[in-house]
Amino acid sequence: MGIEEKVYDVTDGWFDKTANFCKRNAYQYSIDVLSGWMYYTPMYAAQEAVAKYVSHGCVTSEDVDTIVKTRLIGLAVHTISIGPMGIVRNHFAKKWGITKESPLVDKIKVNVTAITPIQAFVYAGMLVGGMYWSGHWDAKSSLYAWSAGVGLGIPHTFLYGPFQDKVRTLFGVKPAIGKK
Repeated sequence: MGIEEKVYDVTDGWFDKTANFCKRNAYQYSIDVLSGWMYYTPMYAAQEAVAKYVSHGCVTSEDVDTIVKTRLIGLAVHTISIGPMGIVRNHFAKKWGITKESPLVDKIKVNVTAITPIQAFVYAGMLVGGMYWSGHWDAKSSLYAWSAGVGLGIPHTFLYGPFQDKVRTLFGVKPAIGKK
């Protein structure tokens, strides 16, 4: 076998691997993380600002600093937690046979079951981390933010599940709730 044939064999194998890249777990995980960053970062920053306003009647520069630091922590935490949420969504959608044609209530069950328990625990840690990092301890507004975050977390799953599937589709990853 000559050098040209060896080069062809190597490049042909590389192209095959590249063509299947979208099927790899690391790629899917990174797309799930991206969808979490895109959805949750602006949503929860707004919720935290509203919680600060409701608990104190204004949003101070210290509050903004805490929110920014909480959202930065959120980016790191989502890198760890959003991937497993996507995996759990896939698991329950497959286990329960949920497709795009399934009733809305069944799709909601998949999203709530996969997202809410992880989100409640993770969000509490993010709020505490944001207060610790900023040095601005405000348990009252953090309790408001956590309650709102978990309380609104369920309706967020109605939006985030389909959002995650759209981002997955955009990047060539199979959605958790797809066609039959």
